[in-house]
Order: sequence, then C-alpha cells, then structure tokens
Amino acid sequence: MGYVRETLVTTKNRDQSIKVSPLGVYIDNKILKLKPFKPSKSLENIIRNGSGVINYVDDVRIFASCITNRKIQINFEKVSKIDCSRIKNAISHTEFIVKDIQDHNERPTIVCNPINEETHKMFYGFNRAKSAIIELCILVSRLGIIEDNKIKNEIEYLKIAIEKTAGQNEYEAWYWLIEHIKNYKEDLIKNV
Repeated sequence: MGYVRETLVTTKNRDQSIKVSPLGVYIDNKILKLKPFKPSKSLENIIRNGSGVINYVDDVRIFASCITNRKIQINFEKVSKIDCSRIKNAISHTEFIVKDIQDHNERPTIVCNPINEETHKMFYGFNRAKSAIIELCILVSRLGIIEDNKIKNEIEYLKIAIEKTAGQNEYEAWYWLIEHIKNYKEDLIKNV
C-alpha cells in the first residue's frame, strides 16, 4: 500500500521561467506518481517537457504562497540531469522523467522515473505547525468543495499546533491562508 508525500514540483514554462506547484507525490513500492488536476500549467509543462523536479521543502510559506497566489521571492538553481531548476532552499530534490501517463478526465496519473536525487541541507525534524500549514493549504484549495462547518472545525484544531509550535515562517503562512479564507467568505472564520 502506498502513501502520499506533500511536495513542491518545479517545471519549465514555455518562456523558460519556472512554475512551482504544490503536488502530492504518491509513492507505491518506490514508484513515484503525480496526479495534477486538469487544467493545470504544471501538467502541461510536464507533458511538454517530459520531466520535472520534485522539491522536498520545509519552508511552508512557499506552499501557502502558491495556494493564495501571493508573490514571494523564490530562488532557483539549475539541476544536473534535466533541463529544469529546483528550489534553491529545498532540503533535497528528485529529478524525474515521465515514464507513463494514464489519462483521466480530472486527474491523470503521471508515472515518474527518478533519474537523480540530491540532498542539500540538514532536515531538523518535524514541527506540528508546519504540518498544520500544509493541512490548511489543502483546506484552502478545497474552498467551495468542503462544507464550511468542516473548515471552521479544522481551523480551530490546526490553530492549536500554530499557537504551540509555530515560528515566524509558520505564523506568516498562517496569516496569508486565513486572510485568503476571509476574502473568500468573511463569516467563515472569526477571531482567528
């Protein structure tokens, strides 16, 4: 049975700029699969280029900025085996080429063949606030799909981890996500 790892995937746009997208990587017996929703610029890029980079990142502000369309400075560095770049402050990355595409109306499955993996810095352990931000990103990406009550209850629970374990980066990401939710529907959350 497989599992999902939350990552940031970088792909090369037609204009040679880099697209960053939060995407879960489905891992089953060391086989990596991506399942982006249609339509998606990242999906187009992966199909056109036949490759991409999976970035393992602990700066949750990057996830939150992607979900809220907030522009932040992200630095990139060229990778060695494919024509793309990784997020410079990633803990590690996996360069992949497309092995197979299983088409689907909503979420095609892209089977990835990893061709290079590198570690760039130490991983200093888990932080509950970082996990809470990832969960809130997922909720924000499903506004209008998930019932408002469920979102309210989840936010109250996630807020506990933020209050107990967050650093400056996590507080900043939390604020962006809460502000995004309030802009979507003011009465969805109060006193957060």
